[in-house]
Parts: sequence; structure tokens; C-alpha cells
Amino acid sequence: MKNRLTVCASHLITLPSAPHGPVRAAIAAARDAVARFDPELVVFFGTDHRRAFRSVVPTFAVVLEATAQGDVAGPVGSYDVPSSLGRALIADLVAHDFDIATAYRAELDHAFGHTTRDLLVSLDAKPVLPVFINCASPPHASFRRAASLGRRVGEFFADRRVLYVGSGGLAHDLPGFREPETGVVLTEEERQAWIKSVNERARSEGTIRSLVQAWDEAFLSGIGDTSWEWLDTIGDDLVERGGNGAAECLTWTAAWAAGGQALTTLAHEFDTNGRAVVMSQ
Repeated sequence: MKNRLTVCASHLITLPSAPHGPVRAAIAAARDAVARFDPELVVFFGTDHRRAFRSVVPTFAVVLEATAQGDVAGPVGSYDVPSSLGRALIADLVAHDFDIATAYRAELDHAFGHTTRDLLVSLDAKPVLPVFINCASPPHASFRRAASLGRRVGEFFADRRVLYVGSGGLAHDLPGFREPETGVVLTEEERQAWIKSVNERARSEGTIRSLVQAWDEAFLSGIGDTSWEWLDTIGDDLVERGGNGAAECLTWTAAWAAGGQALTTLAHEFDTNGRAVVMSQ
């Protein structure tokens, strides 16, 4: 499949405060591979941290116009979104029994912004079609359903030279996302103050989850193959095994299925936050 390249990466890995480890080096290697591949289109499967989608949180959505919020030292500006292609994709997905939402415009957060900058250098370097997958506000789609969506997207763009991107994960736990979704809109200053207070309370109460590396390894093994059997068990006891942040790997699963190829792990680090970069080769 010479006309497809898939790259999945954790976000926030190039912040100055982030560890300067093998994952940071791997994102540079992936960026070089993307430049050599020179896609005509980037289909970006990303999520949100309860910033962009508030009063309505769809399970899946195709975004037709997008800007970047610039949160967490992320980029600002507008994405070059091919809206006519997005509309055609929405029609195709509905015709194939996916209840996809249309986001006519969205101000996307760092779940899209950081990885776009890491791989493409700038937001408008290539046409980017954002496909939103809800990972932060349960209930989430199953991993098999995310894969089914991705596979259909890959079939729709089979005749184009496409880079498929998934951003998020791996195992990590965010105390703030244990709180039920309310749709409340916060300024970024209010959000950061709230996150700080929730994290401090979790530490004082001793409710910070101690995660183990096994979930990361099982997930990376799954996308390192083309079989779909693993999809039916990887989501079992997800929060207990991988933390609530592991749901972000739904975006990786969709990108993996869209590309239709086994992915190679370029780098993986595990501490309180699982981080990795994977790519089809």
C-alpha cells in the first residue's frame, strides 16, 4: 500500500518540560518519514479534553472547518480542511451505517494541535481532515467500532495518497476525567486551576492509580499485527488496567484500521504516562 502511511503518537511529547527520551527522538524520525512520503491528504483521528465539544459530545464527528486553541503551549491558527472531501466522507459513512456527526466548525485543542505540529511542522502545511473520536467523556465507542470506522475511512480514500494519524495514549489516568461530563465551559485559566485542585485532592486522598505496563504492551502488540481478534478484549476493565486516558488509543485503533497495515513501534516509554510512536513501514 504505497499510497498509505500511518503514524500514531502520544501528544505533548515535544513540550520543553517533557522527558527528552527515545519517544522524542522517534517523533523526529516519523516527521522525516512523513516529509518523504509527501501526502496529498492527512486524515487525523483525534480527540478532545473537554474543550472543543461541550454542549454536544458526539461519539464520532468529521470536522469541516477547524482552528487550534493553542492550549498547553500548542499551535494557533487555522487548519487547511478540505471541506468538500469531508462532506463526501460524511455521506459515505452514513450510507454505510455509521451515525457520524457533522462538525461545521471546531476549535480543536492540543489532542490535534501538538501532533499536527510535531509531524507536519505547521497546521496548514497539508490539507488535514480532522475526524473526532470521543475519548474523554464516557460512554466511549468500543475498540472494534473505532476500527470499523477507520477501515471504512481507508476504503473511501483508497485512491488517494493519504497519511493517517492517530494521537493520544497510552496508559495514563486523569483524575479530572473521573468527574461526570456536565458540558460546562471554562476559560483555560479556570480549567488549569480546576485540574490542579483535582490532582491535589487525588494525591491527598491517595487515589492516584498505579498503572502497569501490561496494557501498553498488549495494545502495541495488537496494532503490530493485522488481526482483529485483540479488539474484543483490549477494552476490558480499561480504566483499571490502563487508566481513563488509555481510551485515547481509540484514535490509534481507527488510524491503524484505516491504513490496513501492521504498525512498528519506533519507541515506547512507560512511567506514570505511557508514551509511544508507531508507524507503518
